[in-house]
Amino acid sequence: MKVILDADVIADFYKDNRTGIFRVTYELFRQLSENDAIETLYAHLSLFNHQTSTKELDDFFSKNAIKINGANHRGKRKFLPLRKEKLFKFLYQKLGVSEFKNTFYKNVFEEADIFHSFYYPINQEVKKYSNLKRVVTIHDLIPVLFPNLHYTSNFIEEIIASIGKDDYAICVSENTKKDLIKYAPHINPDHVFVSLLAASKSLFYVCENVEKFNSIKERYNLPDKYFLSVGTLEPRKNTDFVIRSFLKFIKENQIDDLSLVLVGTKGWDYDKIFEEYNNANELKDKILFTGRVPDEDLASLYSHAHSFYYLSLYEGFGLPPLEAMQCGVATVTSNTSSLPEVVGDAGIMLNPKDEILLRKTMYDLYNDDLLRQKYAQKGLERAKLFSWEKSANDLVAIYEKINKS
Repeated sequence: MKVILDADVIADFYKDNRTGIFRVTYELFRQLSENDAIETLYAHLSLFNHQTSTKELDDFFSKNAIKINGANHRGKRKFLPLRKEKLFKFLYQKLGVSEFKNTFYKNVFEEADIFHSFYYPINQEVKKYSNLKRVVTIHDLIPVLFPNLHYTSNFIEEIIASIGKDDYAICVSENTKKDLIKYAPHINPDHVFVSLLAASKSLFYVCENVEKFNSIKERYNLPDKYFLSVGTLEPRKNTDFVIRSFLKFIKENQIDDLSLVLVGTKGWDYDKIFEEYNNANELKDKILFTGRVPDEDLASLYSHAHSFYYLSLYEGFGLPPLEAMQCGVATVTSNTSSLPEVVGDAGIMLNPKDEILLRKTMYDLYNDDLLRQKYAQKGLERAKLFSWEKSANDLVAIYEKINKS
């Protein structure tokens, strides 16, 4: 079975902004390219006409020991008159003419069985090949289900609209599958599958290296004891609620040896978060924002946290709680959306709007080391159920079902 994997997400984000979607796509490329049950190739058609070539991707895959060949060639046009002049640039843009040209290896596309996009809408050029079964991964429907929690819904609408009645969708959780079937009745429910995600074993593990942690502690000015939260600073992550609850908890219990560390970049509409921080007054020094943290620092940050808090209002999957459990830290998360599928009974799950219950949970974990250790151990056991190898095997099984349909 020949499967063409869409590499546009990797091409668009590998140079700098390595998002969660990038990480998922990268891990699955690595695993699927090594899976003996299928033959994999990659397509780079560049939905947004970015200036990246298949030569650059070949170099990236080679440097990361991913053995995969291209299904098309993308490179600069040899001749495009006055391409650097502003007027011509504008005209070319209006006409949809890019400096880069895609050349299909026609026999490859004609002989392949499946085309799988890991995020972007199914490319119109791909739809010309009637032999291809087309698949797109749906990570969540949050932008259309909760527009107040997201800055735009247009792109997810484009992704869903690109799935025709004969196409297929793979959702990252049962909850996302339920959302998709309800929102998009034009999609055949029998054409919607589920494949759960995972957390990298090489990036997220119990890191007891004291020397490494001391270096990280100094770099981010970390306190000796801290609660940890990881995620983009935006309304959906409910970070202002966690800050508010934490401040009340330490104030009413007169705790002075504990801080709240918030890891993540600024997203959108983050004013409420910093409003809570600014209102902390004399307790401001108990809240620490690190900004984005390199992947290689995360295992140590997770592993040395007292406990982990992720009270997101809605998730398509929810990787940070899985990362935390895999690093052996007691995990507190919301009881909403897909999070119960990830955490099971290995974490403490709460209503993400119940401040009293969250403060009580913070108190219990802070004062009861046995309780904290119990959930740390349960989390480690739960995390063993997830791996990128298992995710890739699940995908191959889905490809086989699609190919036979």
